[in-house]
Amino acid sequence: MFEVPRSKRFLGWLALVVAVLIAAALRYPALDQLPPGLHFDEGGEGIAALDVMHGVLRIWWPIGGGKEPLMAYLVQPLFWLLGATRLALRVYAATMGVVTVAATVWLARERVLASSRDVQRWSGGDVALPLLAGLGLATAFWHVAYSRIGFRALAMPAVEALAIAWLWRALRLAGAKGKRHTWLHFLAAGGFVGLGAYTYLAGRFVPLGIGFFLTVEAVLATLARRSPLIVRYWRGWLVMATAACLVFSPLALFFLHHPETFAERAASVSIFNPLWNQGDLLGTLVRTTGVTLGTFTGLSGDPNPLANLPGQPMLSVPLALCFWVGVALCVWRVARSLRHPIENGVRLASLTAQFDLFLLCWWPVMLLPAILAPEGAPHHLRLIGSAPATYVLMALGCVQLLRFIGGILRFLWRWLMGRLLSNRSLLENHRSMYWSTVGLLIPLVLFLPVGWFTARQYFVQWAQLPQLYMAFDVYAEELAEEIAADGEPGAVYVIPMDLRAAHEARHYTLDFLYHGKTLYHYIIVDDHTVALQLTQAAEGARLFRVVRWIQDKHMAADEREVVTYLLGTAARFVGERKRPVYRVETWALPSDRTVFRLPLPNVPRRAVFGGQLALEAMHLSAGEDWAGVVLRWMPQATMPVDYKASIRLRKEDGTLVFQKDRTLRHNWHQGTHLWPFEPVNEYYWLSPVPPGEYNIHLVVYEPDTLMPLPVNESSEIALGKVQVGQR
Repeated sequence: MFEVPRSKRFLGWLALVVAVLIAAALRYPALDQLPPGLHFDEGGEGIAALDVMHGVLRIWWPIGGGKEPLMAYLVQPLFWLLGATRLALRVYAATMGVVTVAATVWLARERVLASSRDVQRWSGGDVALPLLAGLGLATAFWHVAYSRIGFRALAMPAVEALAIAWLWRALRLAGAKGKRHTWLHFLAAGGFVGLGAYTYLAGRFVPLGIGFFLTVEAVLATLARRSPLIVRYWRGWLVMATAACLVFSPLALFFLHHPETFAERAASVSIFNPLWNQGDLLGTLVRTTGVTLGTFTGLSGDPNPLANLPGQPMLSVPLALCFWVGVALCVWRVARSLRHPIENGVRLASLTAQFDLFLLCWWPVMLLPAILAPEGAPHHLRLIGSAPATYVLMALGCVQLLRFIGGILRFLWRWLMGRLLSNRSLLENHRSMYWSTVGLLIPLVLFLPVGWFTARQYFVQWAQLPQLYMAFDVYAEELAEEIAADGEPGAVYVIPMDLRAAHEARHYTLDFLYHGKTLYHYIIVDDHTVALQLTQAAEGARLFRVVRWIQDKHMAADEREVVTYLLGTAARFVGERKRPVYRVETWALPSDRTVFRLPLPNVPRRAVFGGQLALEAMHLSAGEDWAGVVLRWMPQATMPVDYKASIRLRKEDGTLVFQKDRTLRHNWHQGTHLWPFEPVNEYYWLSPVPPGEYNIHLVVYEPDTLMPLPVNESSEIALGKVQVGQR
């Protein structure tokens, strides 16, 4: 076993510092301005962190399909320094991005140390490998972009790379005679493996990668007639596994008591979900795998502008070439090791092939989070766990390609120095110094322009993408500012939200960014509770500002117009102001204790439309300039399409005064072809209507052909009369 000389240790530290400085230069500037706004999931991370700040300690947050807890706790010092702001969330993510770069440098250095028997004769490639891996990741556009977004996922590759680097340090030291306390390194590696489960869902795949490697290595070792690593260092592996299990055990106990949370998010985006595979599981798997591998060949990239120029691959073509050369090199070394079995114990040189085998096993396992979730493939965030292995492999290939050029330069150098220097030892000293210097300069020459190009792409080209307004929920920040600036006494904001969102029926970006005194309430539009929710929101209010989404995913929250019906029949519409993504309606309440009631259809009215859909009861009402209609439907058979209903106000002479057409919807928003066999109430508020007496008629028709369903040998029926305004 060798000791690394001080000069070589200096080179290692210098490579680390250079990579970290370049990574920081791309990740920290203007974090509070770019990206703009605050992404919905960033807001969710912030809400979890606010819970911790307020003393609500959890090990799992039911936010966004479930959130691992590490970020919520580690961001607390930044909240103390910078306040509970988006800057604090993003500084955390940027720091984790920088730590990932540093850990990748360390991991690549362990690869060098595993392969070096004579440190005094390190080649330029040995010096360059860690710096190339670090600079490749430091200047990668996709990783820079994600490191500037406050996602908990950024901690995952940092923790993962630290775990793997520590593991290979432990294995390297365990193979050296006279080295004591190597179990501490196995203990640290296991601790970080267990900690990975607290970062992001992909962290659960790290133990699978290690297990896959140990299995393959054991098979190959048996073929080579030598002792497998898991047998040779079984005490170390036991210490590592114990540490990982102990660290993971609190979260494991939570999953044991709440098994539905373990795969809640994964199940919704899984390739096994019929919603995504559309009945073609194998085809979907092949397509997803193809485009995912495409991002490592320079052929395809993440289409989402959130953290990418849409379609730009993770690896450019030159880096993809280096990456696949690195993969081929590792395969060659592993195959070569099988032809030269190790005897009489373990030689240090054998660790190289084992490290390369680990890379070949680890990298594909970390692709699984993206391959098994076809949504948005190739999804760079789900590939984030592959980053350390990817850039070490890329660096290995880059070094191998540079050696072709280096061979020529080395010949010229020897010839020139042989001419100039007669002292052979001086020549050797100069040669060592020369290649060490080249090993540091070449990565800088290659990647400083890449870093400049990445900075230009991000801060100029990407920053001007119009899609960022929606991608980063800038409108929610604008709404937070608008609510905070509204100082009108008695004004309360009401935000209808989609029932189908369940406990997610809130906007985390708005909740995290809002700092004001004006109250706002989320109203989950459910027939059974919506009236009570509005009544509670109206306590002490004289004005409702109702936020109607135009583009947000909750834009269908009140598509059945239940909230509109309640407001129209109990309050007075004043006006509205429009914004790009939402509009704000103002309703004057009759008192500061307005009570809202949703009437039940209490007047029997039997009519069957097309033998498929029966009207059972109704409720008609009218006011100063409006008419209200409530209908109770009951399916009579499975319906082939989603029918529409048309409510028509006619004068006595049959003149049409007002018409409202709408797709019939269940409380859970299904169209009629998915209705269960149970009563369904529908609400219609018709306004503005001029004063007068009107007959209300009803038509049900097919949306494509506009053909009415027959009812009582006619195409429409009369429901009754209403008197609007004064007689």
